[in-house]
Amino acid sequence: MGIDTSPSFFRASASYGDPHVSRDSGIYEAGVISDVSIITRGEALGHDLWIDQDFLADVTQSINTATLSSSTGGVKARFTHPGLSSDGVGQKLGRIRNARTEGDQVFADLHFQQAAHKTPDGDLADYVMTLAEETPDDFGLSIVFEHDPIEEEDHVIENTSGNRYVSPDEDNKNNFKHARLSELRAADVVDSPAANPEGMFQRGQEAAKQGEKLMEYALGLSDARPGVSCFGVDPDRLSVFVQRFLKRHQLSITKDGDPVADVSKDEAVVETPPTREDFTAELDRFVDKFGAEDGTKWFTDQIEYETAMELHLMKIQDEVKLLNAKIGELEEVISSINQGEDSDVDFADGDNAPEKEKSLNNRIRIQGRSYN
Repeated sequence: MGIDTSPSFFRASASYGDPHVSRDSGIYEAGVISDVSIITRGEALGHDLWIDQDFLADVTQSINTATLSSSTGGVKARFTHPGLSSDGVGQKLGRIRNARTEGDQVFADLHFQQAAHKTPDGDLADYVMTLAEETPDDFGLSIVFEHDPIEEEDHVIENTSGNRYVSPDEDNKNNFKHARLSELRAADVVDSPAANPEGMFQRGQEAAKQGEKLMEYALGLSDARPGVSCFGVDPDRLSVFVQRFLKRHQLSITKDGDPVADVSKDEAVVETPPTREDFTAELDRFVDKFGAEDGTKWFTDQIEYETAMELHLMKIQDEVKLLNAKIGELEEVISSINQGEDSDVDFADGDNAPEKEKSLNNRIRIQGRSYN
């Protein structure tokens, strides 16, 4: 879920003359923007949710926990949210690190990676830093997170009296449910901030309405086709995908107990099948990135490219752990060898040998025979 809830890209006290942009600094030496506003207490526009101080504290903790993790070094940041028809590989900007809660806001630092200067869409890092210097109020960050539905429901129950839920936050005039965080996935740079007076909710209520119309059409609840594209997704392609998904998993949609008529768009829309060239190019893309075995398997299983990237990373991490374990075993062997005698043992012969050595010779047996 993406939520844009920062009132501006920087803290409220930031001035235009002090944009907190350093182009050659940061953990990757590729640029950093300090004091970026991550999220603000208040209404999450378009989601009927309320962001409270507990949520701010959880976001801060999640970022700082990720900052200390050697495997990630922070929460990933991307240039806009990936859509259903695209992944976020070519949109990576860097990492969000070192969060702190100040009043009603969470602030952190956006560290750009070197790759963000050489994306398929150009130098996104330079573009974002330039925007931050020139027009910081024109865009902001949107967190992507997983809900904790159990905690959210418990909060509702605790604050319900006489079948009426009342938010304990007096500023929550509409008594929206308080959001609870399960996992923080990303913080993405988005356009048109609109939470609170300046806000940074991505197109606010308009986005929510467009999303609802898109899903109604895709699920067969409405014949009213949205615009040519909504959130970068073609409505007809999404509809075909959803209908096939439901059919493949033997699922159906009901409305007030009555099944919704099968309004699959397969007949109304002729989906252009991929050409042989498209098919081969996509397969080559998987194989080049993930190898012949994994690439072919994941492509055949119709796994999304971004998901395959995550699987690939997990596999690499497992291999690294295995190698580290083997290195540890070899170090133990080397250590045990180094603990042996430093000087050679000199064995004397015959009667000239010391008594201890003669005694030792008397005790040597080879295949049951004694040798003196």
